[in-house]
Amino acid sequence: MLATLKRWMGAASAQPSESPASAAAEEKAANEEAAPALVPAAPDDIALLLKAAERAEVEGLSPWVLRDEARLETLRRSLEFVVHRGLWLQRESGTVAHWQGRLLALRHGEGPVLGMVLVCRRDDEAAWQLRFFFIAPEWQGRGHGARLLLAARRELKGTPLQTRLPLVGGAPASLEAAGFRRMHMDAAGVASFEAPAQWNDQRERTSGA
Repeated sequence: MLATLKRWMGAASAQPSESPASAAAEEKAANEEAAPALVPAAPDDIALLLKAAERAEVEGLSPWVLRDEARLETLRRSLEFVVHRGLWLQRESGTVAHWQGRLLALRHGEGPVLGMVLVCRRDDEAAWQLRFFFIAPEWQGRGHGARLLLAARRELKGTPLQTRLPLVGGAPASLEAAGFRRMHMDAAGVASFEAPAQWNDQRERTSGA
């Protein structure tokens, strides 16, 4: 009996323990499998949106003209205003109006930002304007565009969401996968999209996954 017990204890002690590298790999895999969440963007996240806007401008898809550092700095300050005060500075007839604004980031817990979305609206308007959204290059091609937009719709539930953009690149497909409807297209090839206030969250969550 004693000899058998010793053999068992010896076999147990011979089992290799899990290495720190293996544990870290499993933790990383678990984080990647967890569903990302949409959270308020932090001040440090603004630089990511600025880089995305510059990439979009090269492709002719940016809603802003960022030809020099002065224009880029103006956009940076506007985004800081959104993060700190929840207000978007919108030019109207030669003046600057204060619209409601929200800058949201899609991320895995404390992990890196997968993408971001900027929305704004006038105080007297029901619909939010989807001003800009992007998925970081290293996270593209995995359905995160639709996930980002679906998360934004859930966050702003009860109000329509509208946007305008050219029918090029992957953005239109992400919009439609998230339940946006193409309303019309102008002569320049820019289409208007709208996500209604009432929607089947579960159905579109499945189709956008």
